[in-house]
Amino acid sequence: MTYLKHCLWIGDGECCTDSPVSGRSYCESHLWRVYAKGSNHARRKKDIRVANSVHTWESLFNEAVEELEGEGFEI
Repeated sequence: MTYLKHCLWIGDGECCTDSPVSGRSYCESHLWRVYAKGSNHARRKKDIRVANSVHTWESLFNEAVEELEGEGFEI
């Protein structure tokens, strides 16, 4: 395992030079910000769920349209 010498925080345009918490990539002052509820990671996961839901509904809609066209309806 590779051990880091400095915190990987690059927020606010500045790098952090503090030592990271053991087993983590960030120092104590930045660790809570990275893993906070509502962080970018949580939003990204929510965006992926929303996109998957949209794709599912789009597929269901397209299947319904094809079925209606197969029955002779013009759309």
